[in-house]
Amino acid sequence: MNNHPSKVSVVIPTYNQADLLQNALNSVIHQTEQDWEVIVIDNNSQDTTKEVVESCHDTRIRYVSYSNNGIIAASRNYGITLAVGNYIAFLDSDDLWYPSKLDSCLNLLGGGADAVCHGLRIRRDGIPGESFLPDLIQHDLYHHLLYNGNSSIATSAVMLKKECLTRFGRFSQDPEIVTAEDYELWLRLSKNGIRWGFIPEVLGEYRIHGKNASGNIRKQMQAEETVVKKYFDEENSFSSSGDLLKRKKRRMMIALRAGKRSLDSGFFRDAVSYALRGIAKIWS
Repeated sequence: MNNHPSKVSVVIPTYNQADLLQNALNSVIHQTEQDWEVIVIDNNSQDTTKEVVESCHDTRIRYVSYSNNGIIAASRNYGITLAVGNYIAFLDSDDLWYPSKLDSCLNLLGGGADAVCHGLRIRRDGIPGESFLPDLIQHDLYHHLLYNGNSSIATSAVMLKKECLTRFGRFSQDPEIVTAEDYELWLRLSKNGIRWGFIPEVLGEYRIHGKNASGNIRKQMQAEETVVKKYFDEENSFSSSGDLLKRKKRRMMIALRAGKRSLDSGFFRDAVSYALRGIAKIWS
């Protein structure tokens, strides 16, 4: 490794995804920007994860074995503590980047942004699908995220200044918000006024498969509910009856989205249950 801080530290948590990890690492190796380091945080995989990392034969890529006890935020946070770069980029081991990702993000960060997000293309079970771009919100992103949810800021699409995490904290390791810890961090950073930059381009792929941690729909719904309740509770008071209605609608939206995901996955009974749960939120 270089003795000077790398420009970008890429944190990749992984567990038993050796085949997908190879693609993720290759996508970093082939970046047009080459001043980076990669920290692979392996949660005691039982496959060939370590061998995949070693086969890269690149001294900029580090392999670290670490037990996260089922909390992926712990792996990401440990990687952050090991990072020597001025910027932190997150890449899940089942996702990948296009070659210009780092260059594009660095251009925006160099222009005054504290954090950057770009678009991703969804690839479901190997089949390319639709793309989603970040919401180009330049005013009051905090309340936009709180009342509308995190529809487009994916962890693998975010790069930010390391100092933001030093000042405002890393990912929450609260077991009750596993699968929503990224959403909680974006809320916290936005509430503290960091400057986000958004790139309306697809610069990577979000791969959906049977092993995705977000596949547990009920767990994801409950985690999001917990995060939203936390930030609603931090508000001093309602400024109007309209605010109370907005909060009820937000809680309803969480349940209805869980219903939509269940319906898309063929879990029809669960979909009905979540829909009824959402309607009940308006009257609670």
